[in-house]
Amino acid sequence: MTFRNIVFSAVLVGIIVGSLYGLFQQYQINPIIYAAESYEVSDVIAPASADAPNDAQAVHSHDHGDNADWSPTNDFQRVTATLVANVMTAITFSLILLSVMSFHNLKSDKPKLNWKTGLLWGVALMLSVFVAPSLLGLQPEIPGTLSESIGQRQVWWVSSAVATALGLLLIYYAVPAVKVAGAILLILPQIIGAPTPETHSYANTDPIAIDALNLLSGQFVIMTTIGMAIFCLLIGALCGFSSTRFVRFKQS
Repeated sequence: MTFRNIVFSAVLVGIIVGSLYGLFQQYQINPIIYAAESYEVSDVIAPASADAPNDAQAVHSHDHGDNADWSPTNDFQRVTATLVANVMTAITFSLILLSVMSFHNLKSDKPKLNWKTGLLWGVALMLSVFVAPSLLGLQPEIPGTLSESIGQRQVWWVSSAVATALGLLLIYYAVPAVKVAGAILLILPQIIGAPTPETHSYANTDPIAIDALNLLSGQFVIMTTIGMAIFCLLIGALCGFSSTRFVRFKQS
């Protein structure tokens, strides 16, 4: 019964949060992505003469061949696929957070959780999955940005998120002597440093495009930060409420 309630609550929270975040993303984040994509280039072709302008040196190419992976081909498919991804991501985080919260309510001698204290857990979630690995390391990037290899970035991002989450848990739950280890885990990923290029650059080298992309990049970081704050705080509050209201344990 308890496990079923955790799963059911996590799914419900995930649908609510993923849908609300999806609305914010559709109207505040996606327009920035679409604008950046208008400057994105994929195949570079030499101009007919040396006097050709910079923007004539690159053209868009969307022919991925018959064996390419599926990708959305119109606005409806794109919005739907993004919404489904948001909901699934929210369900995953809700399941993890609600499980930890339920264990807290069962075993910890600290105060039981509610939606207000759940907000603090949402802040911890944002610190773990966005602030530490993203704002302090690999900042959100618009399409067309040149970056280091995706493999190295993924390893560092996951390592930073896990280390930050474990560090916060140790600081909150562990005895004083062990809290130091939690603090070390918080700062260790930042000491190692994220695999970022020495200079921030784009595939499109046209000066006008670069100016526009720099402006869009700043807007993208701001809107993504606001969106993630909405995402994490909502998950924290709703999971905190659900952990007390819907998840009950039999008293022995």
